Amino acid sequence: MKKKLRWIADCLRYGPQALASVVFSQVVEYEAPRRRLASFGEGAWIHRRCSLQHFPENTSIGRNATIGDGSRLWGSADAKLVIEDEVLLGPNVLIVTSDHGTGGAGEPVRYQPSRCADVRLGHGCWIGANAVILPGVTIGAGAIVAAGAIVNKDVAPNAIVAGVPAKQIGVRAFRS
Repeated sequence: MKKKLRWIADCLRYGPQALASVVFSQVVEYEAPRRRLASFGEGAWIHRRCSLQHFPENTSIGRNATIGDGSRLWGSADAKLVIEDEVLLGPNVLIVTSDHGTGGAGEPVRYQPSRCADVRLGHGCWIGANAVILPGVTIGAGAIVAAGAIVNKDVAPNAIVAGVPAKQIGVRAFRS
């Protein structure tokens, strides 16, 4: 209750634009789309500043998954985004299931047909801060994507990838 009162006082202090901005981010980009998710697992948590604004009905979030502050889950009408159980997304992760085509050289990119492809994050994987996951990528179970990586190809289970574009730099070892 104390946090809510402080939040209201801050909004009033900074004026109507601040209040409008907060309402937009909370209702338009987060709360309304969250209610339309294809599935939302028990114990899952999405930071309130996460954006789910593009086709949330094609996004599934598994049990105990955590979506970090500022992350953007951009679905598309023709592709699914599946985040399996126990997945961790750091802050500012971007996941997209579509992008612009680039086929016609004589035509502006904005008029090219888009390419849509499913994205799947496997059980227990970890996506570091500011990573980008592009359309058609599957991240294997237990894999780690380093902060700032751009993933444009599938990642094997338990692999550790980093860089732009992401390349495998290691494999997670398990104690028995």
